[in-house]
Amino acid sequence: MRLISNVGRDTSCRVFFKTLNILPLPCMYIMETVYYIKMNIGGLEQNSVRHNYNTRHRSDLPLQLCRTDILKKIVNNIGVKLHNKQPNHSKNLKNIQLFRNKLKFFLLQQTLYSIDKYLLYEYLSWKM
Repeated sequence: MRLISNVGRDTSCRVFFKTLNILPLPCMYIMETVYYIKMNIGGLEQNSVRHNYNTRHRSDLPLQLCRTDILKKIVNNIGVKLHNKQPNHSKNLKNIQLFRNKLKFFLLQQTLYSIDKYLLYEYLSWKM
């Protein structure tokens, strides 16, 4: 990114990711993983199926209990965790292309450099 933008080593690349409309690698991973879960959500059970209560997390997917780090990091488990972190209005979008575009726009605005930052992010300011 620094080579493309012709800047020095000490310059932050966050601005250049936004201006060049390129996602950092962790953001690409987040986007593709959440997209994979969204495409295969028909085979997954939501919390709303488990009970009849109208709760905040009814559109979330239940997490599998995993004892090992290897199982925690497979695509299905981390994907469910990333999917559950989104706001409800994003999870409930039926148009897949609109969902993907809005997720990419959000990730471009944030330019997160790690998946942990995404998991810690609060969606109070996420406008969709």
